[in-house]
Amino acid sequence: MRRNTALTRIMASGVAAIMLCAGGTFTVNAAEEEPVKADVSVKAIQGLSDDFIGGMDVSSMLSLEESGVTFKNANGEVEDLFTLLKESGVNYVRLRVWNDPFTADGQGYGGGNVNADRALTMAKRATAAGLKVLVDFHYSDFWADPSKQQVPKAWKSFEGDADKTADTVYDYTKQTLTTFKQAGVDVGMVQVGNETTAKIAGISGWDGMSKVFSAGSKAIREVLPEAKVVIHFTNPEKAGTYATYAKQLSNHNVDYDVFASSYYPFWHGTTENLTSVLKNVASTYKKDVMVAETSWAYTLDDGDDDSNTVPSKVTADNLKKYDISPQGQADEIRAVAEAVNNIGDNDGDGENDGLGVFYWEPAWVPVGTGGKDNAELVDTWNKYGGGWATEAAGEYDPNDAGLYWGGSGVDNQALFDFDGKALASLPTFKYIHTGAVTDHVFTKIDPVEITATDSDSIDAIKAQLPSEVAAHYQDGVDETETVTWQSAALDWIRGAGTYTITGTTNAGHDVTVTVTVTATPAKDYVTDGSFENAENDKNWTIAGTGASITEDSGNAADGKRALKFWASDAYSFSATQTITGLEPGEYVLTAMSQGAAADNAAITDGVALSATTGGKTTSDALELNGWVKFDTATVPVTVGADGTATITITGNLPADAWGNVDKVSLVKKTETPVKPSTENLDKAVAEAGKINRDEYTNESLAKLDQALAAADVLLAGSTYTEQDVNDVIKLVADAIAGLAQKEVSSLTVTPSKTTYQVGDAIDADHDLKVVGNYSAGMGNVTLSADQFTLDYDFSAPADAAKVTVTLKSNPNVTETYTVAVTARAEGGSGNGSDGAGNGGATINPDTGEGDKTNGANSDKITGVLSNTGSAVTAVGLAVVVLGVAGGVSLALRRKRS
Repeated sequence: MRRNTALTRIMASGVAAIMLCAGGTFTVNAAEEEPVKADVSVKAIQGLSDDFIGGMDVSSMLSLEESGVTFKNANGEVEDLFTLLKESGVNYVRLRVWNDPFTADGQGYGGGNVNADRALTMAKRATAAGLKVLVDFHYSDFWADPSKQQVPKAWKSFEGDADKTADTVYDYTKQTLTTFKQAGVDVGMVQVGNETTAKIAGISGWDGMSKVFSAGSKAIREVLPEAKVVIHFTNPEKAGTYATYAKQLSNHNVDYDVFASSYYPFWHGTTENLTSVLKNVASTYKKDVMVAETSWAYTLDDGDDDSNTVPSKVTADNLKKYDISPQGQADEIRAVAEAVNNIGDNDGDGENDGLGVFYWEPAWVPVGTGGKDNAELVDTWNKYGGGWATEAAGEYDPNDAGLYWGGSGVDNQALFDFDGKALASLPTFKYIHTGAVTDHVFTKIDPVEITATDSDSIDAIKAQLPSEVAAHYQDGVDETETVTWQSAALDWIRGAGTYTITGTTNAGHDVTVTVTVTATPAKDYVTDGSFENAENDKNWTIAGTGASITEDSGNAADGKRALKFWASDAYSFSATQTITGLEPGEYVLTAMSQGAAADNAAITDGVALSATTGGKTTSDALELNGWVKFDTATVPVTVGADGTATITITGNLPADAWGNVDKVSLVKKTETPVKPSTENLDKAVAEAGKINRDEYTNESLAKLDQALAAADVLLAGSTYTEQDVNDVIKLVADAIAGLAQKEVSSLTVTPSKTTYQVGDAIDADHDLKVVGNYSAGMGNVTLSADQFTLDYDFSAPADAAKVTVTLKSNPNVTETYTVAVTARAEGGSGNGSDGAGNGGATINPDTGEGDKTNGANSDKITGVLSNTGSAVTAVGLAVVVLGVAGGVSLALRRKRS
């Protein structure tokens, strides 16, 4: 086991080892010789100290419990949340504190309604469970983050006054922490503000912010001198920001212990960068560092139907960092913990400056389903505050909570399922010390993605298909498997589109490939219409004032340069380019514009795009609708025999109007082909979907699957023809016609009806079950009545009736059984003779005489019997149930061929 340069030796193996170093002693959990068995796989982090913080922010918990939520362990047994966290390896909880998250009449804003009193209630329970507490002061009445640092309502009168705000922060912090201390809460850390990237309690600028930070720190030192003071920022991915923040704190002599960061993989870059920026702070300013917030999703489902932060606000690429599953959550937590542990000892005290990690709101599960359409759920949110914001929050935060109030936006990132049951990822903070292994069970193969253009050959696309893929297993051990693709389906690619085909690995696992084919861009006849190459500026003739081709980075529609314009007085300009050598025909001229008037009002007719051909000019307005709110002008152009077109951008604008024009393009007009009807192809595919695949051989089904894959690919295209459709219809039809029945080696027949009247027909759908046993280990399948025939004769009273079942597709496969029968009296209304008048009198099969003492009709019974299998009147048979060993059973004599 390797710790860091301060480590001198390990005293023991497999247990806590004493680490001797220059600054003193500390303990490290050596990973056990064998990791624990679990439902997720986690590799132990080497050199992780026993006191590494594995914390969780559970601030919404009280409102969730009030809303009826219960938390359960992995066995589904209800437990106190804090007890469950302690058992799962958690050693710290983080609790936010809002000043006054309520309206004047006591309606909560939501998000747990966590004022100091409610935070104290949870903190005492956490302490009782053996957990330390981080108190997270927001110094706001509701959510505080980089975009929201609103002053509390009670402090509104001195908003923006840094000195008065600092004094009030000191008083409020000291009073609140004194209450926590008197209640016996084990407060280990206190956070002065939440994600205070640019502002705190309505105060901006480092001079004012530092006064607030220092005031909060002073109160903490006086009440809880052993507690660590935390300053919290976010966006570690933005280069240089953390170094700047730390330098400003140092320059303003802010007294603090821990530089904390939020880190969400969806937005905040790599864990390597996280280590780098935090290590720089730790080494430069001798501060401890940690991650105060992180999380990952285990599903993309929405538990309360009220939208989730993930995936609605992240890109597909960012969702691929870890698997969307409990295993993915465990992987993410371990990766972040290792990144923090990699900070190392930068101040020589022998202790890692990376203190630990807090997972944000792992217990914020739904309190109901149906979203805002469920009035009862809305009432629950508003009453208890178990959603991220109530309708009442709009009075304090009208631009966010007032518009988007509702449920939990992170229920799919919780470490509990939607019913409050612990996921396999919950004990990850325990597993990063011990290690955890799970069974080698296949989980998935990542979909393959291929890109191409419609000018690429089919063979070139097929060449991109990988011959091998990595199969992921639950224990984290991947396996390489070879793939057989349904590559013939790619022959049916027609134009731009997104095509999906499947494959099967040598281990029998399914895999898909998505082929994205983009249209080859039409030839653009404008020379450098995006103005990116300064050498091409000479192709444009610019006249008038206020306009020039120059860099306008961040404002250009394409690249960094554009035709930029502005003047302090009213001005006019033009930019012209003449294009020659064009093929006569129809073209389309386009360009993009952005900008506004001096007061940021829109200008709809000040800038125009035009084309002149053969003495005729057509034009369209380039509107200025605001900063980077791009408008596109479109001008139809007819090029005559001279092959010449002159394109012009003109402006006639008032003083201080500004903006740019970019991405000027002239392309040949193309007609979008009209797609032929696919109705008959859709019908053929639907017909194939009705087929019972258990009845047919794998070889013939493979041909059908190839035909269906061809249909899927064709229908995803943009340029298929009627002939293409007809060809694929024939493929599907031929594959259906070519389906070969599996060979049945035997039949098993189980009769369910035991009573018949003379001449009745057996109801093959209800009176018996016929199971075919396919050869070569293919297994059993229940056959329908149209797959076998019946041969029997119920035309006369007899001791028994023989029934033969024969497979239609293979007459050599039969099963025969025999049922004993007796006659019963005519006129009976029951099923067989029961001596109670329900089945008529019993008939003597030899004489036809009825038993006059039992039947409803004592006269001699006569009747005409029908042919085999047909119904008759007057005369019936009763099936006799014969006794057999172990019970009563229908007597069968079976013969198989």
